[in-house]
Amino acid sequence: MIIKFIKKHFVKFIIFCFVGGTSALIDWSFFNLFYYFDLSFIVSRIMGTGIAVIYNFNMNRNITFSAKGGSFKKHAIKYSIVYIIAIGFNWLTSLVILKILGETLLNANIATLAGIIFAIPISFLGSLLWTFKKEEKPIIVSEIM
Repeated sequence: MIIKFIKKHFVKFIIFCFVGGTSALIDWSFFNLFYYFDLSFIVSRIMGTGIAVIYNFNMNRNITFSAKGGSFKKHAIKYSIVYIIAIGFNWLTSLVILKILGETLLNANIATLAGIIFAIPISFLGSLLWTFKKEEKPIIVSEIM
């Protein structure tokens, strides 16, 4: 059952990872920019993540899951819920790793990357199975006859 699921959604996962990779580069770039200019780790993470989330939502909605025909508002709300959970997990992971390694620029980047990697399954499964899930159109009996 798991193998069948993986085969069915493999291409979407690869596209999702590509979008996520470019999103991570955006996140990382802005994080480093803000952190370089002496903003705190937390503020730098919030700013980088915020910019990346906007990009990520639009790319996944329109390309990865081809859900542009669905309700933008419904997608945005569901996406926000999934990503609040994923980002919370991401940040918690980042903070724990940063605490273990110590707060330097290199360690902050290692912690940021680890947080992103650990959040991927949460965001993919949430997006696939809930946020951008194709809605089944109900069969109307009168249309069959």
